[in-house]
Amino acid sequence: MIRRFAMLMLLLFAASAVRAQGTVSLKPVARLSIGIPVTLADVAELSGSAQHLADVEVVADPLAAAGADNRLTITMDDLQRAIHAGSTSLISRLRFTGSSCTVILRPAPPTSATEQTTDPIPAKPHPTGLVVRDHIEARLLETLAVSRDRLELTFANRDMALLMTPTTGWTVDVQPTGSSAELPLRITMYDRSGDIRDESIRVGVRILRDVVRTSRALRRGSTLTEEDLTHDTAWLAPDVPFIEPNSAVGLRLKRNVGAGDLLTAGRVELGQVIKKGDIVAIHVISGSIVIRTPARALASGRIGDQIEFESLKGDGTFTAEVKAPGRAVLIANMESLTGADH
Repeated sequence: MIRRFAMLMLLLFAASAVRAQGTVSLKPVARLSIGIPVTLADVAELSGSAQHLADVEVVADPLAAAGADNRLTITMDDLQRAIHAGSTSLISRLRFTGSSCTVILRPAPPTSATEQTTDPIPAKPHPTGLVVRDHIEARLLETLAVSRDRLELTFANRDMALLMTPTTGWTVDVQPTGSSAELPLRITMYDRSGDIRDESIRVGVRILRDVVRTSRALRRGSTLTEEDLTHDTAWLAPDVPFIEPNSAVGLRLKRNVGAGDLLTAGRVELGQVIKKGDIVAIHVISGSIVIRTPARALASGRIGDQIEFESLKGDGTFTAEVKAPGRAVLIANMESLTGADH
């Protein structure tokens, strides 16, 4: 009897050891370069014997499988099919967790001018001196307030003759007349005799921005925390209203978002920084005099909202503008708050 029990325990232990040989945990989001096959290690956390499967190819051509937004979804079924194709024996001894991974494809940084699909900004002026293109570059660097390595310009072939026109002896004025991915520019050139040459072109503009994405799917009305966000960089058109990384925490979602979504102004709004019933410091301003007095919020509010407060000194109610968590400002006559403290 004892021998049979011991044998049973040994078999159970052996079976448990086989089942625990490796774990494949699907990541919620992965950001990868375009043109590189997606491997198991790119989209999943691997442990134990599963680490030997790191180079298993899940998607050979991710760009072909992606949608117009350069994204594709890899499910657990996709992983298991890829593993099964390479090892039919190991898959039965793996533990799988997670449901799907959103893969965001990003252009790989160009290594040389011949590899770029866009027309790069020249590193130095044309040998014959400055040309129109140099003035465009200088103007956009100044207007957009970015460094050279964060600005990508694309020019149309039809504009090359104008762009390479020498500007020696001319005064050149470049003015952006809009803000979009295809930025319209007005170019006015004046020579020494007073002649004027007017040109208009469009230049493709992208700026490398520091952005934030959601680390998981979130529902409308959620207030963002550090755990909900991941920092990233992205090439964006000048008019994309992206959210700065240091401004994202505390914002509230205006709509549902998926894992890996870029945060933009259209997707978020300021969260409530004062809730109904909170005791708030009211800064009452009258001319050069500032008085601070506590009051109870009679409504919840976001920064910039005008909400009603009740004085804790029994002086009635009043309306003030929410400025920060626990703080509001009232520009008013002091006579209504004579009991307030400095």
